[in-house]
Amino acid sequence: MTLLLFLNAALAIEPVMEDVGAGRLNWTTMRLEVSARSDRTVGAWKNVRVQEQDALDRLEPLIEDAARRVRYAPQRQADDLLTVEDGGVPASVLRRLDDGLKSWRVRETRYLSNGGVEMDGVLEVHRWLRPMLLSQTEAARARPTSTGQTTGILIDVRHLDFRPCLAPELVTLDGRSLLHPSKVHPDVMRRRTPVIYVNDPADPVAAERAGDAPIFLIASAVTADCQLTLDAADSKRLADNVGFAASVTEARVVIVVAE
Repeated sequence: MTLLLFLNAALAIEPVMEDVGAGRLNWTTMRLEVSARSDRTVGAWKNVRVQEQDALDRLEPLIEDAARRVRYAPQRQADDLLTVEDGGVPASVLRRLDDGLKSWRVRETRYLSNGGVEMDGVLEVHRWLRPMLLSQTEAARARPTSTGQTTGILIDVRHLDFRPCLAPELVTLDGRSLLHPSKVHPDVMRRRTPVIYVNDPADPVAAERAGDAPIFLIASAVTADCQLTLDAADSKRLADNVGFAASVTEARVVIVVAE
């Protein structure tokens, strides 16, 4: 048993992490994690509620600032969505995003020997930005069923200067969209993000999402941080591929990024 645990630890694959403001965004689990510490010194274990409230008061604006910096789509940060002006979002969606920004939770509170308090907060990015994702889906979209054995899509972008975003795009060489939130079925979008990110195609998370018989792709170019382009051969091969379309509709897409 000890040997098995050792091997599991040795084979563990790190998630895709990015520093965002004062926090860290886990692009594999789609969680934004932020920490704050109370700097009030009132003596060890005295007036602990004062330190707790101080840490909480410091944590909330840090989470909001980091959340606004999250990349939503090519050339679009989450902050761009939090307005109804200049290409923002409908008022009904904005209200839900504003409410969702307050849905973060305290994951852990640590009490220090000097009387201080450290507090970790977590925001579920998909849960927060889901109203925007759903506003881009097509409610009447049919859910195509693959006639082959395709279980998902695995896109390798490790050779490109790619930066993850919640809703990346994939286009053919002539600009035809193959991957976009509008192509994901609303029922699926309520449960999971359009894509997930891993550092290694052998990550079990990749197999869980894309299955054991995915279409393997190597993107040829990237623009606007997270819009990918296929080469001519793949563009022609996938433009009308039913298995590919079904995998996008079911959000069974994994993007492999450089560490």
